[in-house]
Amino acid sequence: MVFPARSQLLPYVVLFSLTLALTLGGILARPIESLSLFWPVNAVLAGVLLRYPRQATPLGFALVWLAMVAADLACGSNWQPALWFNLCNLSVIVTVWLLLVRLPRQHRRMRSPQGVLCVFAACAAGAMVAASMACLMSAPWFQESMRATWLAWFSEQFSTCILIVPALLTAPSRGVLLHGGGKPIRLAPLLVLVGSLALSIVFGGPGAIAFPIAALLWCAWTYSPFLLSLLALMAGSSLIVAVAQNLMHFSVPQSVPGVTTLMSARLGIAMLVLGPLVVACVSNANRSLLARLEHQATIDHLTGALTRSAFTRLANALLDSRQQLDQAMPLTLMMLDIDHFKSINDRHGHGVGDQVLRTFAHALQEQLRDGELFARLGGEEFVVILPGLAPEHAQFTAERLRRAVQDLHLTHADPRLQMTVSIGLAGCAEGGPSPALDALLVCADKALYRAKAHGRNCVELAEQALRQTV
Repeated sequence: MVFPARSQLLPYVVLFSLTLALTLGGILARPIESLSLFWPVNAVLAGVLLRYPRQATPLGFALVWLAMVAADLACGSNWQPALWFNLCNLSVIVTVWLLLVRLPRQHRRMRSPQGVLCVFAACAAGAMVAASMACLMSAPWFQESMRATWLAWFSEQFSTCILIVPALLTAPSRGVLLHGGGKPIRLAPLLVLVGSLALSIVFGGPGAIAFPIAALLWCAWTYSPFLLSLLALMAGSSLIVAVAQNLMHFSVPQSVPGVTTLMSARLGIAMLVLGPLVVACVSNANRSLLARLEHQATIDHLTGALTRSAFTRLANALLDSRQQLDQAMPLTLMMLDIDHFKSINDRHGHGVGDQVLRTFAHALQEQLRDGELFARLGGEEFVVILPGLAPEHAQFTAERLRRAVQDLHLTHADPRLQMTVSIGLAGCAEGGPSPALDALLVCADKALYRAKAHGRNCVELAEQALRQTV
């Protein structure tokens, strides 16, 4: 069948449409004859183009600018300010994109403290460039001084970028969102954050914008960087709106000409979220490191089986829980040894030996059920615990495993190489006392040596006398 090729024009159409919709929304929400209270267009587009850099081409940037101009003209703006001030808006997007696109992925996605600081600096640089360009042409359209115009543009662009760009850069991919199997979210930090925001508005005053900092730090320690970024966006935008509507009775000294209440609040809120973002990044990095260390301590890197230490811990817990039951379930322990593994390494090399170990472990994992423990003790020796099966009944399972190994074929090895396994079994019947793990291993090991003595590639059960004394 012939399928139509993916259109190369469609992403640019989507980019143009997104810019047009965002710009129209920003214009309609903006006070008449005033700069926007909250202009998300530039920050959203910078984040989108950093996540999808294929559209960050001269054509893509030109379409963004044309969409902004079209939206301004559609809303009744004159063509000269529409062309120039949207060029200022575009400068924010281009500056942030240029400064962040070449960073390593770990920094660009804010998975390191350095990445947070780089994003912070890029947002500040983009706001400075836009503010400086706006000052060059402010006189015909604004009555404020050049200083006031610069501060107004910088404070709005900087605060908006700091609140929006991190949320877009840390957002998980669609596959993670759909198949991530999200964990339950702790509500306490979120409720405390909402309460601190309400207290900020009720209490009022310049210092009230710092009230949510403790709650944001708690959220940063508890939630992922993406969720923390969303909460910071919610908190920051709520405080900006509250200040703009004079709900917090926020005022600043007017000793510095051009500095207004809203400018001061925006800059303070932008700086407020920097600390929690760094904490969230460090906390997430620590969680990832601990998860990797736990995985390395639990899972054998070559075969994917449990490590010896992890097996010992889980097996002892299983035996302890069995001992606490009134009618203890039966249990079987298998010792498995790949036959003539040393000669495989000597004849074919350690690369083939590693392939044998991986193939063997994968074959056994496919045969075992959930709840059955499978571990690598070391070298070519493995162990399996089968809860709920007495040794006599576990012989059928052991034979199935032995045949599965015997039927294996290595794809990149000598076709004459034949893999087999010897298995020794020991365990306890239903209702019997729980043996010590070391005693079980000793009995199964003796049964394994008998299997080797009987020609290998066979299953041996621990002697009845040994099993009774376990």
